[in-house]
Amino acid sequence: MNPLEQAAVLLRSRAGLKAEPTSRARLERLLQEGANLAGVPVHSYVDMVDTEPAAFADLLDRVTVQHSSFFRDPAQFLALAELVVKSTDTPHTIWCAGCGNGQEPYSLAMLLDEAGRRNWHIVATDVSFHALARTEKAQYTEREVQGLSPERRKQYLTPIRGGYEIAAFLRRNVRMAHHNLAREDAEARVPVSAVVFCRNVLMYFGPEETVASIRRLADRLAPGGHLFLGHSDSPGRMTDYFEPVRVAGTLCYRRVAAASPIAQPAGQRKVLRRPDLPGLVAAGEMAAASGDLRAAVRAFRQATYLDPNVAISYFQLGAALERAGDRRESHRAFAAAGLAMMHGEGDEDVSALGGYTRRDLARAIASKLTEEVA
Repeated sequence: MNPLEQAAVLLRSRAGLKAEPTSRARLERLLQEGANLAGVPVHSYVDMVDTEPAAFADLLDRVTVQHSSFFRDPAQFLALAELVVKSTDTPHTIWCAGCGNGQEPYSLAMLLDEAGRRNWHIVATDVSFHALARTEKAQYTEREVQGLSPERRKQYLTPIRGGYEIAAFLRRNVRMAHHNLAREDAEARVPVSAVVFCRNVLMYFGPEETVASIRRLADRLAPGGHLFLGHSDSPGRMTDYFEPVRVAGTLCYRRVAAASPIAQPAGQRKVLRRPDLPGLVAAGEMAAASGDLRAAVRAFRQATYLDPNVAISYFQLGAALERAGDRRESHRAFAAAGLAMMHGEGDEDVSALGGYTRRDLARAIASKLTEEVA
């Protein structure tokens, strides 16, 4: 293997990171940068990555993206608030799997404080030691706290030189641990949890690692507990462990008992009685989450027929076709999403993307359109 292929295999075998055509140039650049810093040829640097744990950890830190923001996807936090308010007084854990630089677990801690629930605690894990170090330090620049309201800044941040520090009383409710979701069981690090936040983590994994990760997440969730994923994640079929539900109008996944088949009472099933756009999108999301990609494609395609100017419907259609293995048709759907974005008036409702902005949608479309099509 050449150095690039060797590095890709190492990242896949040790961290579960999938190799994609769109990331090839970036990995090649990162390898060259690492070799330059080490003062060795690229092939020697990759040998270092293979044999020296510190070198591998450094490359992994630079390959994975720890960028996040406070209260990203507000709809999911509103759903969590509803679960917290309705919970019992017994101790509960939230597992923040893939905590990045810490904005997500500290957002969770702020929400729990605002709810007045002292019986909830947070365990934050990540494969990146650098990310965990930043979470432990809990210091952020002005740009990194943009997602916080003035009231939350006053309540939970302490001004320091160059930015802010998370208040000490809030940090005490967040425990950190190193964990590789794609490779390790979490029993020794994470107690059985009531809620898991694992957002935009599975997007880095290959199909086998994703399936294993879903099992690991399910193993740490109590029956009836809830899993929140990111919009960019493609978990595949989850019905062995989860059923898709909506909490405060937001799609998430409820842990089912291991011996119980997933079934909803007939009175609770969502029946699409008329072709309304939100209903079609919701039906498509539910079908995709249950692994019925044919039904998902059908629902999203009907949504594009109902209103051909809504980019989200085309994007969701493209994602479903991609998961079904139809790369060429998915590329066409993503292209149609791009055209709809260009022709839009700038006020399109993006609630179907779980709180992501139009800019996020535009970037996601651009990323999909740059992937190679067989």
